[in-house]
Formats: sequence, C-alpha cells, structure tokens
Amino acid sequence: MKQYETILVVDAMIPDESITSEFDAVAKLIESQGKIIRVDRWGKRRLAYSIRKRTHGEYAAFYYEAEPGLPAEMEKRLRINENALRWLTVVENPAGIPPAPTAQVPGEGEGEAEADEKAKKEGEE
Repeated sequence: MKQYETILVVDAMIPDESITSEFDAVAKLIESQGKIIRVDRWGKRRLAYSIRKRTHGEYAAFYYEAEPGLPAEMEKRLRINENALRWLTVVENPAGIPPAPTAQVPGEGEGEAEADEKAKKEGEE
C-alpha cells in the first residue's frame, strides 16, 4: 500500500450539512479500500480565482494509505460531483526516492579553524 495525500475543495455556498456529507463520502470511500491516517479540515477560505462563479471554498486534507487504484476511483467520483470544485492527490515519497541532498557551497559548513588553515595553505602556495 502507498501513502497518499488528497486536498479537496468543496463549494462553500452549500449548507454545512452538505459540506460535511461530501467530506464523509470521501472518507467512507477511502475507508472501504484503504486506511485513513489523518483528516484535516481547513475550513472556509477565499479562492485565489473564481471557480464556476464561486469565490469561497471549504478545504479538507485527507492523509491515507491505499492501493494504487483508489485515487483513480476517487477522481472519477469527484469529476461528476458538482459540489467538488477542485482536488489534488499526490503520492507521498513516490518509489521510495530519498529526499535530495542539500548542495553545499565551497567554504560553507566548514569550521572556522578549518577555513583559516585552508586559507593559509592557499596563501603559501
């Protein structure tokens, strides 16, 4: 099973009960084929640009483990749902790729004594 993160934006102009039922439906779908790790409700926020003449959306983030077929099934269901404005699903750390190492600038990260010694050697040459 892979770990996924899905951010869902639902129309904020529908009643609160409908918003809750939309998020519950997504949670129920995830539970049927996987395991929810955490759900974060971000609340009502202003959208960066209007979507279907809506300026506000209700946000939620779902963190879960599931088989690879679940995100496609979820997207299929969200595509026909008129209350779902936007969604994005990402795989957390795909293929087990370790995070990229940070590039070190020459001279940075060295101790002062080491840098002084290096400067002396360069000055003698």
